[in-house]
Amino acid sequence: MLQGSYSTWGINADFICPNGKFNIGTGLREDTVKNSRVAKINTDKCSLSSLGKILKISWITPQMCILFQTGMIERRRFIDRLTSSLDSLHLNRVYKHGILLRQRSKILMHLNSDKTWLDTIESQISEFSVAITASRLEMVEALNDLYNKELNDNCLIDNFPPAEIKLIGKIEDLLTKKPASEVEDYIKDILKKSRFSEDENIFGPHKTIIEILNRKNNKNVNSASTGEQKLLLISIILSHARMLNKNFNMAPILLLDDIAEHLDKKHRCALFLEISRHEGQSWFTSTTKGAFADYPTLINKINLPKIINQSKGKYDFQYGET
Repeated sequence: MLQGSYSTWGINADFICPNGKFNIGTGLREDTVKNSRVAKINTDKCSLSSLGKILKISWITPQMCILFQTGMIERRRFIDRLTSSLDSLHLNRVYKHGILLRQRSKILMHLNSDKTWLDTIESQISEFSVAITASRLEMVEALNDLYNKELNDNCLIDNFPPAEIKLIGKIEDLLTKKPASEVEDYIKDILKKSRFSEDENIFGPHKTIIEILNRKNNKNVNSASTGEQKLLLISIILSHARMLNKNFNMAPILLLDDIAEHLDKKHRCALFLEISRHEGQSWFTSTTKGAFADYPTLINKINLPKIINQSKGKYDFQYGET
């Protein structure tokens, strides 16, 4: 059930997973602070991060197809989204880390800065920096390990090239050599020493460099064609979905928006074959009715024009087999 207006929206669904059946609701309410988003599980209010513990979702949209042509900020956001599927608190840490960095900068603009306040903020920044980086490294290591195991026995890599993801940064390097507690102390020391330095380029998870390589030809994604980049993106999303199914015994819901018609027949058929084996729901969208003619099994369809012609405000979406 979907409800909507110009200022509010909400969605409610029953979700069945290996851990049982849950009723999930989320949306915006006018009576909350700044129309903040609320969530419920079985009618009980919960944090948004709690939804990630029982429901995994992954997606590809047309905008993501130029992900590797944009700046490093978008790559970090992409990696953070993948990481949040393993660590439901990860995005919250990233958000709070950014707020703390801005607070620290504002405090340092004043001549009489509160040193106690700075000590507290910098301590939190160091803790979040290590936690964020460690979670990213764990996800990347799990994904790279999956690729290593599949290189010799997964036919999917013949059509969607296996990727290698590298995270490059000071904290990443330190965590391979020292315990997390020592790295936190090191970051706090650096932040304290740099308080009134002219060099404000503080290292941290907000500065991490992300490199992605095509393992088949050892080519960096930066020098790959747009077609190769799109195939690498699909490869990463599909492998991430298999990794989640392996780790949690719960395949994520896949949302594939306007992707099928932008692939040639060979890669479209390979994508369809992989999705037909996916142990969870997969949703495709397309502007072309014939885009799924080669799908290897029965699929359900929703004809969007029928929905658009309905009265606005409250919809009860249903679909049937075709």
